[in-house]
Amino acid sequence: MQQSQSFIKTDKKCDRQHDEGSDRLIAICLNPHCDKRLMCCFCYHDYHCEHVKDVKTIAQVQQLCKDSIAKFDKLQLTIILQQKADQFKSIVQNINEELERLLQYYIHDIQQLYQMLEDLADSFVILQSGNINQFTNEQCELLSTFHDERILDNIEDISNFIGQKMGIQDLLKISNDLHEKLMLIETNEIFEKNIYNEQLKKFVQSHEIKFDWIQPEFLLTRSPEMAKIVYPNEDFYIGEIKGDKKFGRGLLFNKIAQTYQYGVFREDNFVWGQQLMVDQKKRYWIKQGKWVNGKIEGRGIHALFKGEYYQGDLRSDIRDGFGIMRYTSGDEYQGQWKMGQFHGKGLYKYATGDEYEGDYVQDRKEGIGSYQYKNGELYVGQFKAGLRHGSAIVKFPNGEIYTGEYVNDKKEGPGVYKYINDNIFEGNYKDGLRHGQGIFTDVENKTREIGEYVQGKQHGEHMVFKLLKDKPYCINVYDNGNLVNTKSL
Repeated sequence: MQQSQSFIKTDKKCDRQHDEGSDRLIAICLNPHCDKRLMCCFCYHDYHCEHVKDVKTIAQVQQLCKDSIAKFDKLQLTIILQQKADQFKSIVQNINEELERLLQYYIHDIQQLYQMLEDLADSFVILQSGNINQFTNEQCELLSTFHDERILDNIEDISNFIGQKMGIQDLLKISNDLHEKLMLIETNEIFEKNIYNEQLKKFVQSHEIKFDWIQPEFLLTRSPEMAKIVYPNEDFYIGEIKGDKKFGRGLLFNKIAQTYQYGVFREDNFVWGQQLMVDQKKRYWIKQGKWVNGKIEGRGIHALFKGEYYQGDLRSDIRDGFGIMRYTSGDEYQGQWKMGQFHGKGLYKYATGDEYEGDYVQDRKEGIGSYQYKNGELYVGQFKAGLRHGSAIVKFPNGEIYTGEYVNDKKEGPGVYKYINDNIFEGNYKDGLRHGQGIFTDVENKTREIGEYVQGKQHGEHMVFKLLKDKPYCINVYDNGNLVNTKSL
């Protein structure tokens, strides 16, 4: 295929993030298994060489879109689907209107009969209490009427007649048919009856399937046939079928293991949806996404019963790409993953209130990042193996600032420490303490002191200068941080 010279300049970079020219997109890969969709001229051939037939130039993609829209318009699918939806709504509306008319026609007789029975009950109460003097002529007439068994038989005939005229049996049949079709939607009722552990039941009910991000290929996998299939071990399937195979939307429930597959089936295989499953450690998981050979590929969800929750990219059911993880501790990570580990750019929010944003390598902070502590301290700089390591700037809660080197989470090497009163220390650190040659500038007293530090304390002779002067005016002698002598010069 000839490389197109045309390109689209955009703020959206190519998926391989090249330093130069990656904002000039020249092609798109349509291979469903490729994780690098957008490309610039630098990754046109090398990364997609195995499926180059699926690589389309911008112009070709534009033409594909036009052709698809034209085909869609030609088939008038939008109009057909809308007509079906309108037809269904119209039928339902007509049924409701006819039922209302039937009710209006017969409701008066039913209500009067009901009132008579209530009055009869009141009559018995009056008689039981011995208040026969309170008996009215109407109640006497009512009692004598219902005393006649022929009248009672006639009431039964009348109620059956009304039931027939209202088409109750036909309506019951329609209702039962609709009930079977709606079984797929009423999954909560199925789970309520078949999941025995109450906590597991609540876990399932709190993770309803997300049909809003189903892929088009599965949205169009449907069948008009429906059935309930019960297997010898009491497992069952409720849903759409094609012939003798599960095809379309359905629910396959395993009674013994207390697990299920709910979503889209194709030729008996579960291809998209939500699965409640048990791992080797006997832990329950809810997983949702596109299933390929029993593993999720692409966007998906991993939710552990009484545990963590992940939503994002998956490759062979392993977190890979971009995703968000929420832990039971209250911690949350959102960022890039590789082979199930934090890898790349990420933001980790601790339940304590601390936050880290920056680079990760194999689950550990490594590279450039910033760590904001709950107490107000802010570290911006390099990390290695999860520890502060390399050049950094640290702002402490009291406003003081350190600029310098860290090794294994401690200040080490050259650094500058600025106090809130503008005093400054410049010198070497070791194990987090001042150690070696150092210069302390006292802005308030307009002096500068140069000398040795040992484990954070002044030691030995320190020359003292007036600011902007080249020659010292005295020497301070320290012993383990204590000033023991001053020599004038």
